[in-house]
Amino acid sequence: MEETKDSNYSLCLEIIDHIKTTYRWFNEGRDPFARIGIGSDPEDLDDTSTQYVLILFPSEEEHHKMSLEEFVELSPEIKSFEIINPGLIRTKNRRYYIVSSNVTNNKYLLKKLYNLKTILKEGIELDVVKDSFFVGLAATKLEIYNGFWVISSPYLAVEVRYTYSNAPLSHEQELNIVNSYIFEIADSTGVALNLSEISVPLFDYEDHDGESENEEDLIGHVEKVKCIEPYNEGMRLFVSAIQIQEAELKFLNFYKILEHFAPVVVSIEAHELMREKLKVAKRNFENGDYIKSVFDLAESVRSRFKDEELIKSTFNVCFNLIDHFEDLPESIKRKVYSAIGEKQLNSSTEPQKLKVASNMVGKIIYNTRNKVVHAKSNFRPSENICDGSDLVDLNIFMKGVCSNAIRWYNKQPQHLKLAIVN
Repeated sequence: MEETKDSNYSLCLEIIDHIKTTYRWFNEGRDPFARIGIGSDPEDLDDTSTQYVLILFPSEEEHHKMSLEEFVELSPEIKSFEIINPGLIRTKNRRYYIVSSNVTNNKYLLKKLYNLKTILKEGIELDVVKDSFFVGLAATKLEIYNGFWVISSPYLAVEVRYTYSNAPLSHEQELNIVNSYIFEIADSTGVALNLSEISVPLFDYEDHDGESENEEDLIGHVEKVKCIEPYNEGMRLFVSAIQIQEAELKFLNFYKILEHFAPVVVSIEAHELMREKLKVAKRNFENGDYIKSVFDLAESVRSRFKDEELIKSTFNVCFNLIDHFEDLPESIKRKVYSAIGEKQLNSSTEPQKLKVASNMVGKIIYNTRNKVVHAKSNFRPSENICDGSDLVDLNIFMKGVCSNAIRWYNKQPQHLKLAIVN
């Protein structure tokens, strides 16, 4: 038993030397105020009592505490530590992308209330980390701190960890995964993160490890982020919309996402219509009426590239209106019920009535966009519009359908993803 106790609670000389070597590697030649401290002087480490390593970065008041095993495990990562730029830190098997939120307290809420860790099938782990040891190393090496601004506490970072021995992804592939992950966080939590840098800001750092006034409202909505989707431009627009507080601007940014994918919807439908049209016997190619009908079809498709028709097309294809109908403001739901002569909209609603409902909501979204954009010019309001007082509720609906549109696009064949969208 005594031997087991010694093996569990003691450091062998080899591990002590390992820690000393790592300590000297980082601090050699550095100003005393720009060094990291490991507990007491590492030369005072012995093999009988030390069970963990305390790391103190410049300007920090609290130590980073690591078990000896964890510190030794990190040593190869520390030795391969590289600062690519103030926003990206790289080690042998890890990457740290500095991120920030437009709302300071969101950093606390993310780590307190959500399980953000995601494992990809390629053996890549993604997580949002706070008080990162490697961010502390980078800030110390860059000497980005002062008496009021500490080293690692203010920062969040997306950690990309390669758990398999396979070669890491290229920077472009890795960045696409990080941006997709940021989109999934925004969609799942409503918190928007942006790629950022280690820097000394113009304001003092305030920690938010205490209770949050919003915590009771959010604690019941803890969830895991969805599976990572291939990155597309709609994700960037989505994150941009999430972080906007003003209702009209948020709505316009969500609208851009539907506008972004609408040409793909029309193009897919045009391909299908033309394919059916050309499934005829060769003899029809010499028929004048048939040739004219082909040109008429092409002209009909061209007319659908008008703004209003483009938006309506997304409502009929990119998502199921039934899934999001309850998120619409009550005023819009009443208009839809009146138009289709029903008291509710669900899976038993007739297809034709569902199409009428989709077109009507699409028209309301289009008219509301015009009202917001042209409010101070020559816009003439109509009854098919969302009142300004309902825009906050409408944005809940827009968030849901835009998320679905982004995921719908990723499922389409590559040859139908237009170059203007990529």
